[in-house]
Amino acid sequence: MNRPTIAASLVLLGAVSCGQAPPQLTPPPITVRTMVIVPQDVPVEVTFPATIDSPRTVEVAARVPGWLQAQTIADGALVKPGDVLYQVDPAQYRIQLDAANARVEQAKAQEDVARAQAEAATAALVLAQSTFDRNKDLVDSGAISKERWDQLTADLVKSKATADQATADIALAQANQASARADAENAKLKLSWCTVTSPLDGQLGASKADVGSLVGEANSQVLNTIVQVDPLWAGFKPSARVLPAIVGARDHGTLTARVELPGAITTARPGMPIGVTDGAPKADGKLVFLDNQVGQTTDTLLLRVEFPNASGHFRPGGYAQVTLGLGMQKDAILVPKSATFARQTELLVWVLKDDGTVQSAVIEPLAAWNNDIIVQSGLKAGERIVVEGLAKLRPGVKVVDVGAQAEPPAGIAPATSEAKPGS
Repeated sequence: MNRPTIAASLVLLGAVSCGQAPPQLTPPPITVRTMVIVPQDVPVEVTFPATIDSPRTVEVAARVPGWLQAQTIADGALVKPGDVLYQVDPAQYRIQLDAANARVEQAKAQEDVARAQAEAATAALVLAQSTFDRNKDLVDSGAISKERWDQLTADLVKSKATADQATADIALAQANQASARADAENAKLKLSWCTVTSPLDGQLGASKADVGSLVGEANSQVLNTIVQVDPLWAGFKPSARVLPAIVGARDHGTLTARVELPGAITTARPGMPIGVTDGAPKADGKLVFLDNQVGQTTDTLLLRVEFPNASGHFRPGGYAQVTLGLGMQKDAILVPKSATFARQTELLVWVLKDDGTVQSAVIEPLAAWNNDIIVQSGLKAGERIVVEGLAKLRPGVKVVDVGAQAEPPAGIAPATSEAKPGS
């Protein structure tokens, strides 16, 4: 024990032995560091967890049954519309096409025969009609016999029937020809389906059938899945209370969107271990979709940001962060995150009063920016808050300010390379 402590103890013992109350010891002031609240113009950003989705996902199917003859592009490859992916054995469909074409030619020949027969029948009808007309006045005079007249009448009727039959044969031949052409077109279409092509720009997945398998049946139609990977969507669900700010920024042309993969793993470099990179993959996007209703149980709604993915760092089904820039916040009140503390559901700071004591103040955060919090209410310009030494503070405790933090001039945002996501 040092000498000042021994002396204080002797004084205290003397006071107690004389029946006097011990003196009240005042605790020393707590050392803190403070800063004055200076309004600044800062960009307002809000960040949401998001799910990466593809605008188009298409199942590639075998539309005709047959043996899978070849796969011309490897699984996982990037493909373009029209690229040949698979080949189904076309032999049986070529035979069907040849047979249908043969029936077309046969029907054409039948039509030609029917037309020739129609011309002969027409000529015979003209002759029968002429003979009938020349002799009909001779019946009453007895120039021709009754039997001859009956024969001429029967010949005319027969000629008309033959002409009508020839006309019907032409129509039948034309119908057969149309049917044969339809069969040929159907066979040609099936033959074309033997070559399976890509319907879109995207990336192939894993094949669901190997070469040599029988495909095109009810349980083996899907061969692969193509997913569009550039551009992609980032879907997220903000609270409905943020929607007016988002829509307002969009309508004023100040809304920005950024999609990033926090905590991405870096590429291994010589002599350097694999680790989490500080430069997470990111891409600027555009808000393209707002759902038409708010969820009754969640009070949220679905939004989508479309963004380019030429690098291929993003994949559908993965998770990311979407940061929306809502424009500039004029005369914003900023406090360092390290100067705040939580009590239940409230966020608070310590405010230094004129008498050198501190008092807690509840603040309502608007968004985060860099290492600061943009305060919507609870503080005002000119107030001094504690930024270091918060651990031992209590309401009414006397503090000693060992030096205020450097403060930027009013109206000028601190220099920064980029605004980090808010919440």
